[in-house]
Amino acid sequence: MVAAYGAELLAIAKEKNINYLFEASVGGGIPIIRPLNQCLAANEITEIVGILNGTTNYILTQMIKEGQSFEDALKDAQAKGYAERNPAADIEGHDACRKIAILSSLVFGKQVDYSKLYTEGITKIKLEDVEYAKKIGKVIKLLGISKKIGDKVYARVSPVMISKDHPLAGVEDVFNGILVKGDAIGDVMFYGRGAGKLPTASAVVADIIDIVRNIDRNNRFIWVKTDDEFILDHAEAETSYFVRVKTSEKASVINEVNKLFGSCNFISIESPAAADEVAFITPVRKEKELQSALEHINHMNCVNSIYSIIRVDEE
Repeated sequence: MVAAYGAELLAIAKEKNINYLFEASVGGGIPIIRPLNQCLAANEITEIVGILNGTTNYILTQMIKEGQSFEDALKDAQAKGYAERNPAADIEGHDACRKIAILSSLVFGKQVDYSKLYTEGITKIKLEDVEYAKKIGKVIKLLGISKKIGDKVYARVSPVMISKDHPLAGVEDVFNGILVKGDAIGDVMFYGRGAGKLPTASAVVADIIDIVRNIDRNNRFIWVKTDDEFILDHAEAETSYFVRVKTSEKASVINEVNKLFGSCNFISIESPAAADEVAFITPVRKEKELQSALEHINHMNCVNSIYSIIRVDEE
């Protein structure tokens, strides 16, 4: 509701001189909405990167730490009550997408339509991908990302390979972590339980207390609904891809990859499943350029399929 109708609900609250608060809508019990609106108000926020869904983080943790397949890790999450019987909203990234839309709207002052954001879940992540990430000192996390690029906002949800030294790499199990970058304060990290009845209740009761303390005045959040096309098309954003290609002719694929991308970082792992595939990390390019090159590779006669395409954080 906040992601879809936040601008309208906040406008009504302002008109009626009351407060509409929604701390629990992002991060469960983690304080994030108030700090962005109050404590960090002197900063221009340039980027938000977060693990915003505890279910998917638990599944990925089980794959990384315990070597479980995605399917087994999902069943485990359901058995422990971390995932719904129909887990689509979590594992397909929709829940995280709505949350990054809320944070983006709050920070940038305009309603970010979550339906326009590129959203990809974790259903295609395989144990081999986890092993490749480990080989290059990275882990796979489902991240919500929002950043200012020129006069536009770029936001998406997708799996990303991040360095083991990244602040979010150690956020495991059902915990959430949100990294905020401000021009004055630099990096600020918010960490805690992103779901559960007690953390959520903590945030809701805090909102109620705040409403009572400010019962006769509106002094809270605001963002506006606009027709201004300020969301950057994800195809225009720059990133790097990790790619796994199933092929009967490795040499031919490696040669074509080098022609298309220039110098690539090729990776190999000791696994029978990886015996007939080529894995590599592309240079940083616009997504539309990367997709065009991969489309060319996918149409090679010796290529059976492209197994994996996972974004890589090279910072």
